[in-house]
Amino acid sequence: MSGAKNVIDMRPGKGFTTSQSNEHLRRLADREAAKKAQWNYDPSRERLNFEIGKGGVVMKVDKTKSIHQRIKENLETRGIKDPNIPLINQGKDPYYRTVANFILGGNREVMRNLAFGNQKVNWEHGADNSDLKRMPGIEAWAKDAYAFMCKKYGEQNIAAFVVHLDEANPHVHCTVLPITS
Repeated sequence: MSGAKNVIDMRPGKGFTTSQSNEHLRRLADREAAKKAQWNYDPSRERLNFEIGKGGVVMKVDKTKSIHQRIKENLETRGIKDPNIPLINQGKDPYYRTVANFILGGNREVMRNLAFGNQKVNWEHGADNSDLKRMPGIEAWAKDAYAFMCKKYGEQNIAAFVVHLDEANPHVHCTVLPITS
């Protein structure tokens, strides 16, 4: 496959909003939000999304806790205080960049092949792809990407690692906490 490569995009943040978390975890209880989101992703493929958890374990996306809650619990467990909380409690805007949002992906053809193999995927809006199965190649790629992020930033600093297979190009949303004290 020509053009095979990986891509990483990073955006620093001063926290993680509920709407960001809902989008990453596909927590779309609001009917209007779910309807709007259908233009961005294929609901019939949402079940193929997955997470990589501690130790590199492939698992179903955990929608029971928002990413904001995961961040809070991660920091509390490590005895770290979010420096933005006192500001927020005073009614001020957050100042410190406490989150790094990464998107990991690659060449569209390669990523789609890893995710779906030679299965026929209908890329038209509103298509029914409920018969598709997730291929082991995408799980192996995601585990490698997770291992890379753990080596680079420390597994304890990864709050979420969610793989989306329901959009046009399979990719990962990785939330890293660059806070050490």
